[in-house]
Amino acid sequence: MAGLLLLAAGVVLHLSFMLPHFLPEFVDPAVPAVRVLHGSFGILAVLTAFVQLWPGLRRRWPRLHRWSGRAYVFAGVLPCSVMLAGLLFAIGNPANTASFFWGTVWAVTTAIAWRAARRGQFDKHRQWMSYSVALTLVVTTSAGLVVAAPLLAPLVSPALVVDSIDWLPWVLHLAVAHWFVVRGKSASRAKSVPVAGDPVVIDLAQRAAGRRRRPGEHDEAAAA
Repeated sequence: MAGLLLLAAGVVLHLSFMLPHFLPEFVDPAVPAVRVLHGSFGILAVLTAFVQLWPGLRRRWPRLHRWSGRAYVFAGVLPCSVMLAGLLFAIGNPANTASFFWGTVWAVTTAIAWRAARRGQFDKHRQWMSYSVALTLVVTTSAGLVVAAPLLAPLVSPALVVDSIDWLPWVLHLAVAHWFVVRGKSASRAKSVPVAGDPVVIDLAQRAAGRRRRPGEHDEAAAA
């Protein structure tokens, strides 16, 4: 629950920072349409990502979870990632390999998660959705780095600041998501390991020690 509240706070802070800058672009003819579309799809992806992670929603309203997931994939992530490539050309920066890699990995992880859900492979679906949502929320970290960039400029070289804004957020988010996935799998395996008092463990111990008796053996020993 604490993680969900932290995520909600990050989404609110991101939107409060971005919307005042983004909304005027809707009526500015000088702004390329692909930029407006990219931003619109991105906002929808961020909002529906939060809905997807809400555990109570999945349990109580599974149909709403499914429909919000479809909106996340087909009206959020996939068009936003495609528009990202178009945006780089529109702003004259097609050589930004970091954004190309981010958009590609974002779309691929989302497509794998959606396909797994369609096939009923829900463990795999949750794993790849973790990657997808982590990449969706890259914009929140990037926005924070953009705000902090003027403060960092006197301390580090401008090239390092630019590279950090381009590469650090999505690589860091993906690494953290993978750590959570691995940690979750380890916890699941630990829960499935029998404990010392488990009848299965006792049975295995008796077999190993050769103390299991055949039916009636105890009675014969007592009679003797």
